[in-house]
Amino acid sequence: MRTPKVRELGEALRSLFSRPYTIRYPYEPVVPPEAFRGKPKYVEEECIGCGACAQVCPARAIEVVNVVEGGEGHRKLTIHHDHCIFCGQCQRYCTTQKGVVLTNEFETGTYDRSQAVATVEKDLVICKECGEIVATVDQIRWVARKLGPKAFANMGMALLLSQDLGLVTPAERDPKRALDRGDRVSFLCPRCKRELILYEHWGP
Repeated sequence: MRTPKVRELGEALRSLFSRPYTIRYPYEPVVPPEAFRGKPKYVEEECIGCGACAQVCPARAIEVVNVVEGGEGHRKLTIHHDHCIFCGQCQRYCTTQKGVVLTNEFETGTYDRSQAVATVEKDLVICKECGEIVATVDQIRWVARKLGPKAFANMGMALLLSQDLGLVTPAERDPKRALDRGDRVSFLCPRCKRELILYEHWGP
């Protein structure tokens, strides 16, 4: 019994006078390994505000809020880091593959949970007839870039691209006027566009 105890005592003394194997966090910064899944954040230039990240989030940590007032609107997407499980689904299924990324940041401790968020806001395209949400402006631009010259076959995309080039300016529509052929060159939701096409072919 004496020999094992002496060996254990020797190991204890060597451990006492040797450096610890663990890191000195939080006194020294930690460099996470490559592909570390840390706090997700939005890349405003790449995010199109489609909301796909919120649809695939298993923890429901991503909130999508649409605000529409006076024919204009915006969409706010918020990642709640205090609910996030850092699974990486938002990054994996991002429409652009660059709109939301996982960072190397892992410290989520805070005294105010409202500060543990990452947000991005995008302008909305509103139907000129009924006021329903069509999509975000950046989402339509992204689809137009993917389509290339074919985008001009869609009146809504052609209108947005022409506005970006400064060729046309947005025009106000009289809400009392019924849909007619001229409304084809405007932003309409699928339901209103269907009604317009049926009206043109079959009449009122």
